[in-house]
Amino acid sequence: MIAMLTIDYGTGVVHTVEGDLNEAKVAALEGMAYTQQDVRILDDNGAEILISRWYGVEPAEDDEVLTQFGSYGFYSEWQEGN
Repeated sequence: MIAMLTIDYGTGVVHTVEGDLNEAKVAALEGMAYTQQDVRILDDNGAEILISRWYGVEPAEDDEVLTQFGSYGFYSEWQEGN
């Protein structure tokens, strides 16, 4: 299903994706940077669909890592939003 999804990088920067949730997840991953902020994917009403949380530590073996910034921190795998 095609939708208008918004990626909120938690820094005031947002990016709109016209497509499905998988396309939004790919776009969000490509845009992730060392911002120390959670990244959210929102539906067209602004409701949170998914969140990737920022952790400012090196991941442990059992952490589910989406992307890592050396020993400075990582974003968790996507989790369902509120």
